[in-house]
Amino acid sequence: MGFAFDCHLLHWLNSRMKEIDLTHLLDTAICAAEAAGKHALNNKARRTETTEVFAHDVKLLLDIECQKIAEKVILTEFPEHGILGEEDIREAPRSHYEWVIDPIDGTMNYTRGFPYWCVSIAVRQNGRVLAGCVFAPESNEYYTAHIEEAAKCNGELIHVSDTDYMGEATVFTGISKHMESQQEPHFNTFRMLALNTRKLRINGSAALDICHVAAGHADGYFESHLYLWDHAAAGLIAEQAGAEVSIYPLDSEPHACGVICANKNLIAGLRAIHKKCF
Repeated sequence: MGFAFDCHLLHWLNSRMKEIDLTHLLDTAICAAEAAGKHALNNKARRTETTEVFAHDVKLLLDIECQKIAEKVILTEFPEHGILGEEDIREAPRSHYEWVIDPIDGTMNYTRGFPYWCVSIAVRQNGRVLAGCVFAPESNEYYTAHIEEAAKCNGELIHVSDTDYMGEATVFTGISKHMESQQEPHFNTFRMLALNTRKLRINGSAALDICHVAAGHADGYFESHLYLWDHAAAGLIAEQAGAEVSIYPLDSEPHACGVICANKNLIAGLRAIHKKCF
């Protein structure tokens, strides 16, 4: 009996030793986001070097370069981990950890020299996001959080607003680049948001928008078609700042979803608009 107990204790201790420290994960996310973001910032003269052009979006050579830079930082620390990025996927069947990377969120803004874009990096274990960093190089803002720590911007605690009425709210949103297939729901949503809030804004970077909700600069965020890498880090940051985040998976594409983020007073109203339009 004693021997069995000792074996179980040893197994528990070994499993605890194998767990990765949350601070280490977050520090790695920050370093990776910083390295990728500064590469993009220092190469703005090349911001029109495209690899693909779409009706409502572009892909840049710098997207690929920044993804690889972020991956190098991450895999130097955690070579056994997987990567799920907008520009690359690296499966790691022997690891439960996966890094979710958006190397430049707000690519169209970046290409036009509009300084509202960011790098978003999160790490998740068995599908649960543990830590994340959203780095906005133009303003030198680092939004960070892990699951056992409150959200911060540049080391200072942030918190969602306390606006309690939709008519007084500022809400950020986006018009999906896939809107051709479902124009009516997208434009109906835009109309309802515009009529039922004090101000509606389209800024062009989902991750940065959600972080501004986390910091109380806006009261809510609504987008009908995003991808995991757009919201993984920012969603955790918002939750750790007191927001509620609702995810609506889309069957049309892997990792695609609708996202609503708001303080607890406004989330029900935004969910009702989503339900009515979609």
